[in-house]
Amino acid sequence: MEFANEGMYLRYAKEIRLRGHLPEYSAFYFNVEGISEVSEKYGFQESKKVLTQYMGILQRFANNDEFLGYLGGDNFVALMKLARTDTFRRFLSDVVVETVYRGKVTEHHLSAVVGIWEIGRDAQQIIDVINNPALAFIEAKYILYQPYVSIASGMVSRANQQREVMDAFADAIAKREFLVYYQPKIDVATNQLVGAEGLVRWKRGRSLVSPGVFIRPLEQTGDILQLDYYVLRTICRDIRAWQDKGIDPVPISSNFSRRNLLDVDLAENIEYIITHSGIDKNLIEVELQETSNSDEHRFMTDFLYDLHERGIHTAVDNFGSGFASIAALQKLPIHTIKIDRSFINTDDFSQKDETVLTHIIHMAKELGVNVITQGVEREDQLNFVKTAGCNIVQGYYFDRPLPKEEFENRLMESRFTGKR
Repeated sequence: MEFANEGMYLRYAKEIRLRGHLPEYSAFYFNVEGISEVSEKYGFQESKKVLTQYMGILQRFANNDEFLGYLGGDNFVALMKLARTDTFRRFLSDVVVETVYRGKVTEHHLSAVVGIWEIGRDAQQIIDVINNPALAFIEAKYILYQPYVSIASGMVSRANQQREVMDAFADAIAKREFLVYYQPKIDVATNQLVGAEGLVRWKRGRSLVSPGVFIRPLEQTGDILQLDYYVLRTICRDIRAWQDKGIDPVPISSNFSRRNLLDVDLAENIEYIITHSGIDKNLIEVELQETSNSDEHRFMTDFLYDLHERGIHTAVDNFGSGFASIAALQKLPIHTIKIDRSFINTDDFSQKDETVLTHIIHMAKELGVNVITQGVEREDQLNFVKTAGCNIVQGYYFDRPLPKEEFENRLMESRFTGKR
């Protein structure tokens, strides 16, 4: 059996459906991890050899009534019989490839991140045999950070809804339907407004579309970069407008998806947007979610250093939930960390909880890193983080994300005068 390209693979799937056998299959979409490391360590030709060997091993695993497709790079698809779904998934978790390099036999252990769709009677279009497991793959790799995800019927229907919404994305950008709301950051020691986070909202007609509907599809298509730039431009424009009115602004954090880290021009473009808006770089903080993926962490490290050299502050969101958090404080040029809400999302704070949080906050401050606790919604949570040594907080206890006009009023008040 040979690997099919995308067109041949879809023709195989169509033939199976015409014979009425497609519900007997599971569709796979998987990305092989480890090939890039082979290339870095041994060179491109060796990595090409490893990939060829890998494909041969998969061919020997597949039965004659199962189909394999190669989409290019490290990406593959497969149609496997339902009864062999778990067997194939486990097989992909550790494929051992042996090659001879400079006279020595070398073992390469290749794992895969896998999206699985048990087709059943749900196939609407033949392209679904690629799109639906690809949706599960993206959920596994970029959202849940799991080795595999099996797609559920609810996920398929949600994806169809998201596709309908995203068809309107280009028009929405052109019409400036995306708005930026600002959630205040408060210094609880002085009750002073000291910053805010810019959060995107989509006003479509008279209703607001939830970010949960449009953020993930934009990350899947890569259009999230266009939206992130749009939000940054809007924040810069709003800051400049406040300054022109004689209103003193506070630093605003602007979120960028980790999916954007592959863009080598990202830091340069961010700097261009800020400087050409006419505002000081210190009024913008680029915020990224912490990553639990080692490859993403490498790209994130390069990006943080690039921004640091350009004089642009950075914040790491959900600190404490991802990859090498403690080491990041010591090695990375981070301006601010935002404590993950899981630290305070409890009804019963223990001495251990306080010790861990106090340790992180103290260590960050010793290293000159600002600390913000997010998700503060109750008075006991506020008291807990104050006891642990964190004075800058963000959350519904003080304010929800506010439209530009309401946040402008907060800027003019400057001080927090009571729970909203």
